[in-house]
Amino acid sequence: MEKRKVAEKLVKFLEERYGRDIQIFRSGNRDVFRVLITTILSQRTRDENTERAADTLFSRADTPEKILKLSKKELESLIRPSGPYRQKAKRIKAVSKIILEKYGGKVPKTREELMKLPGVGLKTSNVVLTYGYGKPVIAVDVHVEVVSKRLGLVSQNASVKEVEEKLEELIPIKDKRNINLGMVRFGREICITRKPKCYECPLNNICPYPNKTTTSI
Repeated sequence: MEKRKVAEKLVKFLEERYGRDIQIFRSGNRDVFRVLITTILSQRTRDENTERAADTLFSRADTPEKILKLSKKELESLIRPSGPYRQKAKRIKAVSKIILEKYGGKVPKTREELMKLPGVGLKTSNVVLTYGYGKPVIAVDVHVEVVSKRLGLVSQNASVKEVEEKLEELIPIKDKRNINLGMVRFGREICITRKPKCYECPLNNICPYPNKTTTSI
């Protein structure tokens, strides 16, 4: 099936399945600093580890000022579940200092400025723009990447940048924020990275993924 047709069916399915939840989640109303720090914590770790680390950290410090008041050991201890916590603690301290001193405590609103921050690359900047500021850009996390490749929207060896560019081309601007949220939910619940639930997937009939699962066992 033509890629654009697959993309249209994907958008329609995600809207039907997650539409109400997506509307409740108002991206532009999120705490942008939390979005940024959570995304840094999510690098090279699983979703559940990110959530644990973020919840623990934000219960103690949820602003640049509060994070800078934490000692190095305190911060490392709070975010330990996130994986390489020493490296992430160093980045989070540096990011907080720059945001406070250069931007008056406000997270930058452009991709160019965001990507100047330590540990912030294309994915992280797009996540902040999408989920923090509600801008219609494609944020390619592991779920968006996996779903895109399995559905044949991009090649299996496509880079994150190539996935982003293809989705930007295929997805109408009005659907870009919603498809981010929908694809993440879909990737967590059905199109799971390690063992997808192909036997439950409504898109199974248009999916070219060669290693489909046929049972939950």
